[in-house]
Amino acid sequence: MKKILCVVLLCCSGQLFASPIRAVDLGVIGLASHDLFQWDSEIEQNVENGRFDLSTIFDYAGGSRILQGGNPKNSENAPVFTVTQHLVDFYLGHKQTLLYTGRYSEVEAYTAARQATVAHFIAMIDASYRRMMNKAMRNTGLNGTVNHQEQAAMRALHDVLPGQLTVHHNFSRASLAVTDYMQAQVSLSIEEQIQAIAFYDGEYDPAYHHIFIPHFSEPYWVNLEEVDAEFVHQQAGMDFDNMLWELKIYQFFYPAANLIDFTRFGHHLETLFSKGICHINQDQTNNLWISETINCH
Repeated sequence: MKKILCVVLLCCSGQLFASPIRAVDLGVIGLASHDLFQWDSEIEQNVENGRFDLSTIFDYAGGSRILQGGNPKNSENAPVFTVTQHLVDFYLGHKQTLLYTGRYSEVEAYTAARQATVAHFIAMIDASYRRMMNKAMRNTGLNGTVNHQEQAAMRALHDVLPGQLTVHHNFSRASLAVTDYMQAQVSLSIEEQIQAIAFYDGEYDPAYHHIFIPHFSEPYWVNLEEVDAEFVHQQAGMDFDNMLWELKIYQFFYPAANLIDFTRFGHHLETLFSKGICHINQDQTNNLWISETINCH
């Protein structure tokens, strides 16, 4: 009887703990994915550089959209928008402080401020990674090119995307539809960012099956789960349904297990994030923005 009880408690352990995942983690990991990947479906290639150097903000459109957060994708939902704007403000404040000293040129201030912002971003990624994976991120970089299997593993994390977030208006509470483009550029408060998000369950929130895209020429609807499944199958040669099933089972073994080691695709996430912090670019040139104090091999 005791053995049966122990098994039941182990299998149901995921139900005994509150989810560690916060709304801010969705923003941080979402922006991190944009910094790693920019999938061009026409040429079927990733056109991002696979490094956490905030190129998605600073280098998009030749750097002309830094104040707007760079790539418009960074403003597609409130969590990512909030984190993006936080980093832009961090950069602008740091740069202005350096310029006020009178000891830095515009270029020097830009360089130092971007490097500081990237270091801040990597620290944010490390904290969110721990909560979402239940394991510490590797502190050494991996010199390599990001691949389709790693992008497929990231897409599986869409499992935790919520359809609604709670926001506060004066003394009342309201719901924010995360997929509603009209509410995409809502800046979340600290209290709103630290709200808990439902844990992995192997299912997409229904809101992501009908996402309205207000394209200027012809608006259309997107089923994110179908898009992800197609990429995972065609580009990565992996079984998306099985990946979601593993996440469904994983919830019952948390916190005793971590996502990286429990799932068969988790190791792709570990190598992906190690590549992200590497100061050597995929073409083997040096990445000016990521600190060389992070060992990379």
